[in-house]
Amino acid sequence: MEEELAGPVRPVSPQLLAVVPETLSEAERLAESIERAVHQETGGQVHNLSVEVHHDGILLRGSCNSFYCKQLAQHAAMAVPGRTQLTNCIEVE
Repeated sequence: MEEELAGPVRPVSPQLLAVVPETLSEAERLAESIERAVHQETGGQVHNLSVEVHHDGILLRGSCNSFYCKQLAQHAAMAVPGRTQLTNCIEVE
């Protein structure tokens, strides 16, 4: 069952354009790099973190206990080279 998001999903910044990974292995490496960066920056405070790399951008999902943690996760993901448009769907509990 697909989880429905509360409210509209808006890109973090429409100006975040970069090279989209061309192969599945490149996309997987990018997702792993972003997961590591988010985990390191937030001290593992984002629970059930998933990073989805699609042809039109990257989607962060998970949950944390503060908007500050959500912001840290977003900045960590944005700092990873090779990313494209980023959408942060991490929920604050």
